[in-house]
Amino acid sequence: MRWIRLALAIASLVVLMTKIGHARPLERLAAANLWYILLAVGVVIIDGMTRAWNWTQLVRAMHIAPRVSYTTVLGLHWGGAFLGQVVPSTVGTDALRVMLAARKIGGHVSAHWAAIAMLNLISLTTGCAAALACALWLTLARPDQGVRPIAIALFVGALMAGVIGYWMLRSQRGIILRILQRMHGPWRKLRRGLRRFMHRVLIFERQHVRIAPIIAIAFVTLLTRASVYALVGLGVGLVLPFPAWVALVPAYMLSGLIPYSVSGYGGDQAAVVYLLTGFGANAGVALAFALIVPLMSLSYNMLGGFSVLFGNLDASAQLRGGGRSPEPGD
Repeated sequence: MRWIRLALAIASLVVLMTKIGHARPLERLAAANLWYILLAVGVVIIDGMTRAWNWTQLVRAMHIAPRVSYTTVLGLHWGGAFLGQVVPSTVGTDALRVMLAARKIGGHVSAHWAAIAMLNLISLTTGCAAALACALWLTLARPDQGVRPIAIALFVGALMAGVIGYWMLRSQRGIILRILQRMHGPWRKLRRGLRRFMHRVLIFERQHVRIAPIIAIAFVTLLTRASVYALVGLGVGLVLPFPAWVALVPAYMLSGLIPYSVSGYGGDQAAVVYLLTGFGANAGVALAFALIVPLMSLSYNMLGGFSVLFGNLDASAQLRGGGRSPEPGD
């Protein structure tokens, strides 16, 4: 599968370069303003650290490790980002973060999955809602340019899936539990973990956690990520209204769920070029932008190397006051 993904990523880039032509993207890359790029690197580091703060809030709110320090979670966030460069998609990176958190902090794997799931759900739904509002604004301001209809459909679908999924867990929990009770054979080991997952996910009802601070941080990370894109755009001479960059954030998140890129290169470039040309951007300039953006994430991910080398991310490291170790079948 690794070689298939690599072949698909290379093929996507070759087709894209052939269709657009390599001269314009290379010219833009050669003439890129490094000061804007360096500033974007600084903002993307701030963005990652802010996301780690929201993860810390959820780990505490779910009582997985009520006294866990922000620096510990930040180290796990960095470490997962560093190791996640070799896995197929953002889901694989999340799986690494879950395993690292269960070993470093302690607690059930299913509980950590619940924290990561809620972190992603809140970020994605906040991003999709903001993107739809930005799409409406852009449509009114620029009737001939705006968010592609297929992107709008994906935003609506992701938003509805998140809201309906959470509503199902909240209001139909009894039915879901009865379904779990019917799981036999090898599936029986998953029942306890799934029950814990459901219990932890419903933190706003069961733990009476305030949702406003968590959504506020998610909105801040939406703006910081959009700022990174805007700065990279300025670096290659691509100037768009800020709502367009906001709409690009959830589009990148949804694209990251599909394993058709390697370290951010491959299908992501085709998706970004398709979206940016909808705003009136030149395809060559859009491709130059799409080739630089993965380097922003890479700069943050490389910081995780320090956590892996010096952060003692192993099974024997237990945080004082943390939870218990994972159990079989969890």
